[in-house]
Amino acid sequence: MALIPRKKNRLFDAQQVDHKDVIEKLVVESSPRKTFLVLIFISSVIAALGLLNDSAAVVIGAMLVAPLLWPVLGLSMGVLLLDARMLRLSIFSIVSSIIIAIGTAMIITFFYVPLGASHEILQQTNFGFMVPIAIAAGVAAAFAICYENVKEVVTGIAISVALLPPLVTIGIGIGGTDWELMADAALLFAVNLAGVVVTTFIIFMLLGFRKYRGALESAVKREEKVLKDK
Repeated sequence: MALIPRKKNRLFDAQQVDHKDVIEKLVVESSPRKTFLVLIFISSVIAALGLLNDSAAVVIGAMLVAPLLWPVLGLSMGVLLLDARMLRLSIFSIVSSIIIAIGTAMIITFFYVPLGASHEILQQTNFGFMVPIAIAAGVAAAFAICYENVKEVVTGIAISVALLPPLVTIGIGIGGTDWELMADAALLFAVNLAGVVVTTFIIFMLLGFRKYRGALESAVKREEKVLKDK
């Protein structure tokens, strides 16, 4: 009687990953489409009001709405595969998000009187608390988009990685002329961003994405055509 070969239960098993499908989804979700930019604006409004009102629940809601994690993952993939077009696409989305988030928070802060304390804002600049979370969230994000059986945790990762609140806090700091708060939040965003990019870069490399540069180039070309047509 022939023995049925068992599937290996390895942590980094490239055979379990649909690389082309992951790349296609990553390119589309990283793209600065109108829906992406609108969601960034909406989530920035929610986050600013949540931070100004010291409401953790509202801030969490904003992080659920914000699609900012995707272009950060796209940036990591672009660096790994040395694809200039993917890098340009992701960086444009990230920079657009930064401008929208900071600008929105500045305007709201100019015309809004805070009803609560600044506990939530201060918590966003707690480096000892946030840096390990950014690293762990980066690892989890890479696994979540690559493995079908854990894709449901992307929502939780979007909350834990906390990319949007520091950006909104920068805007609040500028709007309220609190330069120390602005500087701390800017540094925190940079640390979070670097943590996610570096860790996802390593995971993507271990999962064998280096061999799929052609698939990435084709996906980016298709997305660029979609953006031009709109």
